[in-house]
Amino acid sequence: MVSIVKSEWHSVEKRYQIEIDRDMFGEIYSEIEDEAELDLMYLNFEAGEISVDEVIEKAWEEDVDLDWDWMDEDDWWTDRKGGYDVTYEVQV
Repeated sequence: MVSIVKSEWHSVEKRYQIEIDRDMFGEIYSEIEDEAELDLMYLNFEAGEISVDEVIEKAWEEDVDLDWDWMDEDDWWTDRKGGYDVTYEVQV
């Protein structure tokens, strides 16, 4: 008997979410002691004037743990649309 293993190689989007509130924002930018300045920065962040990438990078630099929640919505788009590779391996 010959056993064959079929492998499908897909692209997948895994989605995670985090909510950055004013307290967490203050933890990320802990070097800013002026609360009014920090409030203004947070409002600018909410308005999109401070990039998400910048805030996340700053959190990493400051060793602030970002606890991402998995959104339970993996998008296996190649499973629905095709375009994935298939390989076979013979096991004896």
